[in-house]
Amino acid sequence: MNPIARFLRSGAKLRFKALGLATIKDIPTEQFNTLLDSLISSGWQKTYVYDGFDAWIDYGQVKLEKDGARLNCEWDNWTEGSIEGQAGLIKEIGKSYGLRVTDEWRWSQYDPKP
Repeated sequence: MNPIARFLRSGAKLRFKALGLATIKDIPTEQFNTLLDSLISSGWQKTYVYDGFDAWIDYGQVKLEKDGARLNCEWDNWTEGSIEGQAGLIKEIGKSYGLRVTDEWRWSQYDPKP
C-alpha cells in the first residue's frame, strides 16, 4: 500500500476508535434497504444523500440524525450495506435486527495484514 494512503487510513482508523464508533458491516442489500426505511420511519432525518452519477448503482450514502445522534449508512455493490455510529447506538441496532457489530472502521478490512 502507498505510504500516503497508509498514513491517511491509519488516521481514519484512529479517529474511529477515539470517537467510540462501531460498525455493522456486510448487510445484504434488501435488509439494508429495509433497515434504512425503518430508521427513517422511526424519526431519523436524512441530513445528506449521495447523489453522484453512480448513486445506488456502485455506491450510495445516507447520513441520518436524531436527537443529536448521527448514523452514516453506506452501500456499495461489493460489500453491500454498512451502518456506522456511536458504539452504544450501533449495538442497539445490531441487537434489534440480529446483525453483528464490530468496533472496526468499515474499510479496515482492506488493509494489509501484518
